[in-house]
Parts: sequence; C-alpha cells; structure tokens
Amino acid sequence: MLISNFCKTNFINYKNKIIFLENVQIKFILTVLFLILTSFYFLTKTNNAFKETKFNFLNKILINNGFIIKNIEISGANYLDENDIVKIISSYNDINIFNVNIKNIHKEIKKNTWIRKASIEIIYPNTIKILLTEKKPIAIWQDRYGNSLITKSGDVILEENLEKFKNYLPIIIGKNAHKNVHSILNILGNNKNFVKNIWSLTFVNERRWDVHFNQGLTIRLPSKSVQKAWEKVLYLDKNFNILNLGLTEIDLRNPSQILGKINIDKNLVYKKKKSWQLWIV
Repeated sequence: MLISNFCKTNFINYKNKIIFLENVQIKFILTVLFLILTSFYFLTKTNNAFKETKFNFLNKILINNGFIIKNIEISGANYLDENDIVKIISSYNDINIFNVNIKNIHKEIKKNTWIRKASIEIIYPNTIKILLTEKKPIAIWQDRYGNSLITKSGDVILEENLEKFKNYLPIIIGKNAHKNVHSILNILGNNKNFVKNIWSLTFVNERRWDVHFNQGLTIRLPSKSVQKAWEKVLYLDKNFNILNLGLTEIDLRNPSQILGKINIDKNLVYKKKKSWQLWIV
C-alpha cells in the first residue's frame, strides 16, 4: 500500500514538472519572438534614419560644390509670365541638381494653359534649360464666366491681361462659340484689310454668325453656304464701300436676297433705322 502511494506521488510530481517545463518553454518562445520583432522594428527605424542622414549629407556636399540650380534659361515665352515657370523650378532650390525630378517639372509646366509643348534639359553643374511652344490665340471668348483667349482647336487660355489682345483679336460671343470660330475666321480672312475692321462675332443659336464692325455695321450670315455669302459682302464692299455708307445691318440669311438697314440721321446711330432692300439680279 505504501509503495502504491509512493508511486502515485512520484507520477503526479513528474506530471507537474512536465507541465511546468512546457509553460516555461512557451514563455521562452514568446519572449524570443517579442525580442526579434522589437529588434527588427528598431533596426528598421535606425536604418531609415541612417539613409535619411546619408542623403542629407550627400545632398549638402553636392550643393556646397555648386551642383544646384542657379541658372534658369527659358525660351519661347512670348505671352506667358516667365515668373510662373521660375516659381515651379524654385521648389527645387534645396535639392542638388541630380535629384531634380524633370517629369514633375514638366507636368507642372504643362498645367499652364499657354503651353502647347515643353522640353526640359539639365546642364550640369547648375543650369536648367526650358524650351516652350505656346498656343496661338485667335480670338477672345466672352461668356458668363468672363473673358478668355481661345485657340483654333477651341482650347481655352486663361489670361488676366487681355488689353494687349483687344487691338488685333476679335471678341466672340455665344454658346460653344470657341469650338466653331476657327472655320468662320478662315472664311473671313480672305480680305485682311476688310476683316481688320471686325471687333466681334456672335454665334447665334449655335448655328450661324453675326459679324460686328467698328463702323456700327452688323452682317447677318446664313447657317449654310457661308463662303458664298461672304463673297457677296466682299463684292459689295469693293463696289460700294459698305462700311462708310452709314449702314447698320446687312442680312444675308436668305440666299436669294440681301436686306439692309441704314441710318436716317448719322447722329442717331443705332436709334433711327430705315429698312431698305437690294435684290440680286
């Protein structure tokens, strides 16, 4: 009986030892894993800090030795403000020239609505050359949001100072006028001496154009056969000098006739008008 109790006690003690050792083993493994993960975390942080320190160190050496943008050469800028380009480059003033991101610079420059094309070249140790090709404005588009320049393809150029363009670019008015003006200007451009008197064009109902002259004359063009209608205008001007007749309106919307209005009194321009009619023989 005593032997049996002794064996039982030894078995229980042995089992407790096994459980204790297993718990110790699990705690040991967890502790090791914790230490490994912690070490990896701090090692990564230290490594990043080391890389950053290394970059700053090399960056400073290169800058101190003149490898930084000091000269900005811009060509092709006729209308846009060069300061807008310089501001973009200035964001790289604290970086050595080898780390200047040309793609980002190009992307920022292209955001300027004047730019059609841009090429960038870095000349070591301290120069960046920028060659620009600007869009060519053909008219000033006036809509409810204000005034802006437009190109023949209908692109909008945002420009605050429009005064210098008003002397030689016509003003266009009307919904989607900026998308359709190129074709009408090509037709009107057949006689440049005559066309230079145009100050604005109105795109009516997105179908046809009214042409307004400095002399107070408005020519109403048809929606079709615009070229033929304009040839009639040039014929009338050549033979009758229509801009100096005191006319306020010539209506060419009907291809079989020409309707006109003239002032009774030149001192009452735009107020008193009399209808008259010229029939095409």
